[in-house]
Amino acid sequence: MSDKKVMLVALACLGLAACGQRDYTPAAGVAAETIFTEACESCHGVAGAGKFGFLLKIADSDHPHSVNEVAEKIIKGGYVMPAFPNIDQKSAEAVAQYLNSR
Repeated sequence: MSDKKVMLVALACLGLAACGQRDYTPAAGVAAETIFTEACESCHGVAGAGKFGFLLKIADSDHPHSVNEVAEKIIKGGYVMPAFPNIDQKSAEAVAQYLNSR
């Protein structure tokens, strides 16, 4: 791997390390948009446009996922995404529906 590629991977990992607050707990009854702003926007960018443009972009996805798939990813995390176990199923589904409406 070239030095430039190694540098880009290292910078991307550093940027991703600053993403997410795994211990985030939304206030009772808070709107899905607020949860997204408080817990997701630091990685996924304003309105899901991606933190670095295309990287972590979730808005206008060419491959939309079901509300259940997105809610599960929010709660359990994934390959790069941290888990947010303090966001309950109902709130995670509301965030997923909010994302699908964008």
